[in-house]
Parts: sequence; C-alpha cells; structure tokens
Amino acid sequence: MGKKRKKARWALYFMEYAGLRMMKTVLEILPLKTLYLSAEVLGWIAFHVLRIRRAVTMDNLRNAFGADYDEAELREIAARTYVNIGKSFLEVLVIRRFAGRIFEVVDFPDMNVMKRAIEGGKGVIIVSCHFGNWEINAVAIEAQGVPFTIAARRQSNPLADRLISRIRASAGLRVMVLGAEIKHIVRALRDNEWIGLISDQDAGKNGVFVDFFGRKASTPRGPAHLALKYHAPILVTMAMRTGNGTYRCIFREVPIDGNDTVESVTQRYTHMMENVIRQHPDQYFWMHRRWKTSPPSRQNDG
Repeated sequence: MGKKRKKARWALYFMEYAGLRMMKTVLEILPLKTLYLSAEVLGWIAFHVLRIRRAVTMDNLRNAFGADYDEAELREIAARTYVNIGKSFLEVLVIRRFAGRIFEVVDFPDMNVMKRAIEGGKGVIIVSCHFGNWEINAVAIEAQGVPFTIAARRQSNPLADRLISRIRASAGLRVMVLGAEIKHIVRALRDNEWIGLISDQDAGKNGVFVDFFGRKASTPRGPAHLALKYHAPILVTMAMRTGNGTYRCIFREVPIDGNDTVESVTQRYTHMMENVIRQHPDQYFWMHRRWKTSPPSRQNDG
C-alpha cells in the first residue's frame, strides 16, 4: 500500500511539473499582454469558482480592514488579490524576460537608501514579504551588482522545486535553502554579502509575536537575531506593482540602537511592511494563515 501511495504521489508530482513546463514554454513565446489576460482569467476562476482558500482570505481581510471597508469592498479587494497572485505566478515562469531589462520595468525611487547600504561595506539583511511580486523584487536587487543571495523554502514537489531553481538561476539569482546551517548565512554576512529573507509567514511557537494589523502574529526571529548579533544593517524592500509588467521597488532602512531586542526590531520592520500593505491591500498574499499560532498567553487561557 505504501508503494502505491508513493507511486501516486510521484505521478501527481510529474503532472504538476509537466503542467508548469508547458505553461512556461507557451508563455515564453506569447506576448506579455496574453500573460496578463491569462492571469486575470486564472485569478477570477480561483476566487469565484474554485474558491481556493477564499474563506481564509476573507477572514484575514475582515480582521485587518473590517473597520475600514464593508463586505462588498473586502470581496473586491480579495478578488484583485487573486488576480495579482496570478500575475506574479505567471511572471515568475518567464522571469528571464524581465531580468534582462530590469531598469526599464522597475522604478527605484529610494536608491539613496540602497547606496548608503552599499557604501557601508558590510553584509546587509534584506527583509521582505509576499507583496507585489517578491521574485521581481529579488531580481531588482541583484541587478544593482551587490553580492546577493536569497533564502527560500523548498517546494513540496521536488520536480517543481528543481524547475523553479533553474528559473531563478536563469534570472541571475543565487538561492540558499531556508533552514540551511546558520554558519553559511553568517559567513555570507562576514563576506559582505546581502541576504534576502521573507519574514511574513507564521513561525509557530518558536517565533516572536509582534503586532500585524492589530493582532499578534508569530514572526521569524532570524532577521532581527542576525542583525543584533552580527551588527548587520536591515533594509525592508518590497516590489509594488504599478501596472502590467511595471513595478516600484521600495527600500526602507530599519533603525537599530543599543537597547533593541529581537522583538523590537521585528516589530519595527513589520510595521514598515504593514504601512505599505495598507496602501495597496490587493497586492498582499492574504491566502496564508498569518495568525495561525496564538501567543502563549492565549494558549494558556484554556
């Protein structure tokens, strides 16, 4: 029975992989306007027909913006969120088409922030979140010529994981598997490299709990811990979509002083990301269960 389940799982892996390869091949030869039309259709189907994680999305939006928008407006934000995710997903499959002309499609209004970090001559911790197109964000940073490596989770499908890795490599990105030994990240920082970390997913009981849209959210400790222990500066960066195939790359310095803790630094950059998300809520990935883990005090209330 175990062998049958394993064969069935690998058959599913292969079908997913084959589907991704086919989509990638087709999209690479079609005009970009077709990509965005396809994303509109995919997003509409995912939200209105398949309703993939729709309940989670709506619940998150109600908790974050229930005092600001009525139910119809929240549904409209949610629907646009699915379209944005569709666009980002398809863009990643053909990201090489953007990488070669990144300065044509990405606006950099905060280059002074990045230049100060470069001139500092130290390793830099980049923190970002699932907003806009986070893969384009990484490509935009790499295009600045800094030694940059992103830490990313492996895909559950190993065939799809290898495909995504090749796609990232084709855009010039270097990837370190999230969960790799800390010594590799420390060595990179000491070699004055820039490390990119996504810091907006539930981190379970071991995370640090900070306010995110008025609720305590378990957040990875890694970025703040590394910054405080190894005196590395932190930059928040997010690639906001400004149109089909155009973006604005936002950079924000995260100030750190001698009295800071992992919690205070994490809270500071989380607020920075929240402020951007509030302006463009339809570009955030509301599908994940950001508040899945409750703070210890609530868990102990019984």
